[in-house]
Amino acid sequence: MASGAPQGSRSLLPGRSALSGLFSLTAFMAILVWSGVAPFGKYALEDFPTLAYVAWRPILAAAGIFALLSVRRQPTSVRTSDWRRFAVAGAACIGVSQLLFIGGLARTSVAHLIILASTSPLMVATFRWLFRGHRPDRISGLGMLVGFLGVVVVVGDAGSTAGTSVVGDLMALGAAATLVGATILPQPLVRDYGALRASAWLLVAASALVFPLGAMAIVETFQQPPPPLAWASMVYTALALLVGNTLWQRAVQQIGPAKTLVYLYLEPFLALAIAAIILGERLTPTQAIGGVLAMMGVMLVRKD
Repeated sequence: MASGAPQGSRSLLPGRSALSGLFSLTAFMAILVWSGVAPFGKYALEDFPTLAYVAWRPILAAAGIFALLSVRRQPTSVRTSDWRRFAVAGAACIGVSQLLFIGGLARTSVAHLIILASTSPLMVATFRWLFRGHRPDRISGLGMLVGFLGVVVVVGDAGSTAGTSVVGDLMALGAAATLVGATILPQPLVRDYGALRASAWLLVAASALVFPLGAMAIVETFQQPPPPLAWASMVYTALALLVGNTLWQRAVQQIGPAKTLVYLYLEPFLALAIAAIILGERLTPTQAIGGVLAMMGVMLVRKD
């Protein structure tokens, strides 16, 4: 998902037409790239050992970002004094989030995963209320209640269709929770080094956590190689971070952060559409109701 959108960008560049202020193809393409991560990841996991997939993804993504920085002749190093901060934010948050996200993806449907993993704003609002005393207004409070009911409906329906489970759904919720930390903790590093360089080293730290866990499984992928389409799907999900982030930052520069963030609401529905096309997944009526409630809750919660 998106992160690192710069604050204070101008809402529109001079000379842009009124239509470009209503629709940004760049922002839409960024969301489309990110929306394919869960469906293509699910496809790859049919042939990849789960731990091998978890280990390969941050390694390839980090390599892609370092290559881009080198091509642009931008600095790649960070201060030694910041290594500990990168280790905590990268390993403890991003690495754990990836383990839970991919583990959940292997144990539940894309529909359940994408709905539950998109509830991070509800968790942020709850955290601010319980631990920082930021009492939500009426609309945000209603959003938190509606979103919680949606989560209950989705998890309560786990196991009713093939490929879903309560364990997988709980891991998806865990991924959403750790994603909150993965978004908040790296912000000082992003301000110091920029989104790309900070992301590269955060992924290196995440790799240091997941690679030892998946080392034996990686060896297995060389001994019994998955088919080319499975490799292509896995590489796509790794590089989606690089391509999606680049498009997202460009969209923020074109139409401003507030208008760009609205496009995040398209991601669950685009992901479900892609999953229906390549995996044949369909929502049950109960899952659809729960998903709509969860997304309504996310949209109602105020972000400021």
